[in-house]
Amino acid sequence: MSALNDRYLPWALLGGLGWFFVYADRAVLSPLLHAFGVQFHVGPSALGLISSVFFLTYTAVQIPAGHLADRVSPRTVLGVGYIGFGVFIALTGAAGSYAALLILSALAGVFQGVYYPTQFAVTARRIPAKALSVANAVITAGMGAGIAGGYLVAALLAPSDWRIPVLVLGLLTVLVGVWLFLVTPGDVQRQPAAGTGHRRFGRRFGLLLAINFCSLYPFFFLLAWLPYDLGQGQGLHGVWLGLAASLPTLVAIPATILWSRAGAEGRVRRMRALLAIAAVALLAMGLLGHVWPLLLGLVVYGVTGKLVLDPMILSEVAQSLGGEQYGRAYGTLNFVGMMSSVVAPALSGVLVQRFGSFSLAFAVAAAMLVIALVLTLGLAAPGQAGGVPGKEPPRLAAQGGSSA
Repeated sequence: MSALNDRYLPWALLGGLGWFFVYADRAVLSPLLHAFGVQFHVGPSALGLISSVFFLTYTAVQIPAGHLADRVSPRTVLGVGYIGFGVFIALTGAAGSYAALLILSALAGVFQGVYYPTQFAVTARRIPAKALSVANAVITAGMGAGIAGGYLVAALLAPSDWRIPVLVLGLLTVLVGVWLFLVTPGDVQRQPAAGTGHRRFGRRFGLLLAINFCSLYPFFFLLAWLPYDLGQGQGLHGVWLGLAASLPTLVAIPATILWSRAGAEGRVRRMRALLAIAAVALLAMGLLGHVWPLLLGLVVYGVTGKLVLDPMILSEVAQSLGGEQYGRAYGTLNFVGMMSSVVAPALSGVLVQRFGSFSLAFAVAAAMLVIALVLTLGLAAPGQAGGVPGKEPPRLAAQGGSSA
């Protein structure tokens, strides 16, 4: 496994910064759910719908955005999408009714939806295979940092007015969108590397889609409801609530980098072990229910859960397909995976309202990881990524070089 060098590191860091604000803008809304409920006179089911509507529109644009990422200037797609996302997040802070909040959340989801397939498609084309796993880890580390940042911004700024953290993060997101527009490559022309063949989506890719869906369900359950549970169920408030909710994402940042450096050999075995440990942690959190076991479980989940698994799944997809398909592949991967973000917040809200606790919601999240673990048994044996034993996957080089 080769570390990133100065040629590729700047793009990976910018990708991580982009994900920081994507997830900060998502996460900042979770600690505000109670304030939304009080102001707009709605209960847990309606509050869960806010996240579900956002992720519904976000998910709906993944496949079209993936096609755009393969055919249209990445600069235009990333820049316009990211700036629009920031604008609608900022406008969310001006919502005067529950209906307006839903509409603005839906529009923010549409514009944010272009980032995943476009950013990872550009990354897979610009960064060589030997450095791609580390690059994906650096990029996805921005997700964890963004969640922690969003929680902490809400904890620090929301006590005076819930609109302030939303407006601040929305405006900063617009600035990052301008930066992306200025530095992203302006074309997607590619030429095949020697020996490159066209690979179609197949059974292995289908398994990766299902594994991604199942591994994302617990993550979006926690993203939507963890601050609510810590505040209303465990009695944490202010900065303490923000720090507690940030635990899994803070510990995931170094863990993601460390796991990624292990390389491709044995990656599927590592995925199985991580899924099993994360499932046990989630089940224990739901059964024990007290604050200290909950915090310990969050740490364990952080070093074994979604943020650690993400770069592994991304690298498996890149090794299974040709570069001319990256946009569609990552768009499809995120479309299927993000369906969990539509289901998890709303279903968890219904379970909490029906049974009066989070125990069953945690159990359902753990069960999803067990299903993902079973599905990994159908992947190629270690050392056979993409179904071709011992062979480096085909790469497509960006025409005109791949300098960051």
